[in-house]
Amino acid sequence: MTGSGKTTTLNAVLRSLSEFDLVTLNFSSTTSSKLLLDTLNHHCKIEKTPLGLIMKPISNKILTIFADEINLPSSDKYGTQHVITLMRQIIEHEGYWRSSDLSFIRLERIQIIGACNPPTDAGRLPLSNRFLRHTPLLHVDYPDTPSLKTIYGTFNRALLKLIPSLRIYWESLTDSMIDVYIQSQNRFTPDQQAHYIYSPRELSRWVRALYEAIQPISSSGLTMSIEELVRLWAHEALRLFQDRLVQVDERQWTDILVDETASKYFPSIDIKTVLARPILFSVWLSRFYKSVSQDELRQHIKGRLKVFYEEEIDVKLVTFDEVIDYILRIDRVLRQSMGHMLIVGTSGAGSELKHHY
Repeated sequence: MTGSGKTTTLNAVLRSLSEFDLVTLNFSSTTSSKLLLDTLNHHCKIEKTPLGLIMKPISNKILTIFADEINLPSSDKYGTQHVITLMRQIIEHEGYWRSSDLSFIRLERIQIIGACNPPTDAGRLPLSNRFLRHTPLLHVDYPDTPSLKTIYGTFNRALLKLIPSLRIYWESLTDSMIDVYIQSQNRFTPDQQAHYIYSPRELSRWVRALYEAIQPISSSGLTMSIEELVRLWAHEALRLFQDRLVQVDERQWTDILVDETASKYFPSIDIKTVLARPILFSVWLSRFYKSVSQDELRQHIKGRLKVFYEEEIDVKLVTFDEVIDYILRIDRVLRQSMGHMLIVGTSGAGSELKHHY
């Protein structure tokens, strides 16, 4: 099985069936046969029978071993992935040879299901045909555009219920998000940069970011204008799609895309005014995640830095526009659940992130 959401889908199906026990193994480049054997020994028992040694689950259920990212284990100098070869032996012969005494262990009520991304993705290896000939293959692709509209339209309808005056814009919000996603996916590919990989996770992160900004405002009994919503929409689009780009012209392309998409789906607002750059959002100047001006932020940061360099390093720090942009992006990631980012820079350029909160 390949494609996004494979783990969630399989877990949901198998855990709903009372006759199955599910054990998930997360494979990596260092995964060896020992992981699989230790899992079998932990969840199963071996019985001596007239037909030989039989391994069965300790429970009376069917043990399902789910090997996630099954094509990540590294191969040896002969091109063999040891854990995959062991799986092939188990599937082909319904058991394996125990190395301690060379006894054959036959397996009953045990099955193996694997999931992976295509071998063209970074770090993954093609599975051997000797292994694949024993396994039915199910390819799960990303949802098509109508499906995306159905899925994220449902999310956005629920999201905009928090601001009743904006509920009529759920369809425009959904279509604009999907339009930016699809055009970015078509424009930037892994052939250009290895990390130019786009999936519906971008749309999920986008919806979640909008919710985390809107929910506190709604809970306080306040409202939001369509102009504020579009500016928030554009800010999160730039963080999700522009910040990963390497070249200046690629970033400019995304800037233009965001403006044109906003004009297309929100024609009633003044895009030049609403999306005037820079687009900066912060909780530093109020308790809500709202658009703030560069000058206000600069004064706020200068005040904080003055205290910091007087108490910590006794060196005056210079604040300029690019620093403000980077600080806000780092702060945004640190505030997110499971937020993550990679800071890249030459030695001495200040790419090292130290925690001073």
